[in-house]
Amino acid sequence: MTTTYTAKVFWANNVPLANVETRLFSAHKDGNLGTELTLVPGVSDKEGTFKMSLRDSHLIDGDLLSSLEELSPQFDEIEPNEISLGEDQRPIVQFSYPLKGKTVQALLPFRRLHRGYRLLHNQPVEFKPSQDGFVFQNSFKPFDPPISLPDFIGVNRVMGSYGLCGGMSSAAYDFSLAKAADPKAPDIRQYKTVPKTATRLHRYLFRRALDTFGTAGKMIGIVGEWTLLPDEGPAGTRKLTQDGLSTLLKQLDAGQCVVLTLIYERAMNLKELSSEIWLNHQVLAYDYRQAGAETIEILIYDSNFPDRDDAMLRAQRTQEGGDLTQPVYGRASREIIPSAHFSKEVRGFFPMAYQPARPPRK
Repeated sequence: MTTTYTAKVFWANNVPLANVETRLFSAHKDGNLGTELTLVPGVSDKEGTFKMSLRDSHLIDGDLLSSLEELSPQFDEIEPNEISLGEDQRPIVQFSYPLKGKTVQALLPFRRLHRGYRLLHNQPVEFKPSQDGFVFQNSFKPFDPPISLPDFIGVNRVMGSYGLCGGMSSAAYDFSLAKAADPKAPDIRQYKTVPKTATRLHRYLFRRALDTFGTAGKMIGIVGEWTLLPDEGPAGTRKLTQDGLSTLLKQLDAGQCVVLTLIYERAMNLKELSSEIWLNHQVLAYDYRQAGAETIEILIYDSNFPDRDDAMLRAQRTQEGGDLTQPVYGRASREIIPSAHFSKEVRGFFPMAYQPARPPRK
């Protein structure tokens, strides 16, 4: 017995993905793919719809698939609970698609009912600060945050000099994703001046700044922890930066932009932290290049310096412990913007939370 399975595939930001080859496999407990259950692989169209011809298997209920051939109009709104097939096997859909000149594969659990598959990556974008960043500089009037900040911060008022760098970084990526999906989407370059407090754009930027802190402000706690750490040693900010670097570079290789926190300051105690934490910064990483055997330059959009396409983080490998046979490496970093004659030490950096949001229309 064979049956046809119809579903759709999207980027993480809800844009349909075309020309994706789809195959169905059984998957064993250790994560390795098992027997292929596909007779004819599917290929998605411009709407993201694909059809696979599947062979008979005890892992697939053919009668159920046939009775649900029509896509549910709710498939993109419901996240169904996975139907357990026991510990030994469960079907896995393999998606193969071109990305930046390479073929990328993604594996997602097979869905019988609501058949909308979202990949982990957003639609790739080609970001350039002078085209995709805000025209105005990150400098806002003082405001009162409508949330309770962690006790260790010890302040209730965020001064304007600290700006909305995280919100502007996330928003720049929002606008870029929206434009890639729809050329008629709002253009970030139409906003020429800093928005006034409580206007639509200001509220959006402020909300996006809060979004970078993650659920219940978890990420701001991590910013505080890093600010209290030393630079050097096997538990310092340089070592932690190195630990997260490969994941960051994989994201950039996949055409993703990443909101980064740059740890500029060091606090020796919680009292110092309440003021020093606000002197750290957030930027948007969009690409990187190898600048030497032990040096990587990460290209960034820094909202403090609009239209600077030469802004970068230069991260050079250092040894933070161990010995010649088992060295412990870290990264000594600087933010450099040659056209602005700007150079500043960065004690460490790491990704912040990001989920796409729809940018406002003017």
